[in-house]
Amino acid sequence: MTERTALVTGCSSGFGLGIAQALVARGWTVLAGMRDPARAPAQLAGTQVVRLDLADDAQIAAAAARVDRLDCLVNNAGFALNGPFASYSAEQMRRQLQVNVLGPAVLTQQLLPALANARGRVINVSSVAGELGMPMNALYCATKFALEGLSESLRHELAAHGVQVALVEPGGYRTAFAHNMVWGEMPLPAAGRDARQFAAYRRMQEKLLARPGKDPAPVVRAVLRLAEMEIMPMRTRVGLDARSASFVRRWLPQKLALGLVGALFRRKLAAEGSE
Repeated sequence: MTERTALVTGCSSGFGLGIAQALVARGWTVLAGMRDPARAPAQLAGTQVVRLDLADDAQIAAAAARVDRLDCLVNNAGFALNGPFASYSAEQMRRQLQVNVLGPAVLTQQLLPALANARGRVINVSSVAGELGMPMNALYCATKFALEGLSESLRHELAAHGVQVALVEPGGYRTAFAHNMVWGEMPLPAAGRDARQFAAYRRMQEKLLARPGKDPAPVVRAVLRLAEMEIMPMRTRVGLDARSASFVRRWLPQKLALGLVGALFRRKLAAEGSE
């Protein structure tokens, strides 16, 4: 079998770590991108760890220069900025866009010759947040909506180069991603509605993180299947919540869909005493 090479971003934990391990087990050569290679987990043995911060153009260029033939790029790295929109600083919003959208776009662009040489593929890890706009996640949802549009556009554009593009849309799975969420840092009026909602939302997240989470293995398997199938579908939704979000967005009247999401949000915050 011809040697196959993949570059996977965000390999320090979670989906990225699992994807890198699965590809190595299948005989792939894996470049495992992460911000701090000195903290590479032992499970990345067998990969080539690459320093790659998607907010650093020089690191992106250096990573792309390492390969002249690439069978698969998995854009997995990202983080979530949480809290009321009023609490986001300009710098936080810029970094959210840089890491979740612009970084993957620049990396993909710089790897196009290597991908074309291999007639390779790009797998972008999106989210249920790329299907539905969710309160307290405005910038994160914006980045995932952007990644969806970028991916669909490139699906058409890069076909002429023999390069396939696909999306994986996971629902809520328990990885370090949830523990690494970033909270808005701008001060809010203590007695205001935003502050009350912020406190209630944080309590809700703390309770969720205290419960057993879903094993991320189905997402890893989905990416592995895409990496090795002949023709990838445009979207692969993983988890009941991801499939439900797709149904709500595509099949319910817009007014009803928006009403359901809004009512669910209000009910959850009311349960935490935000009102």
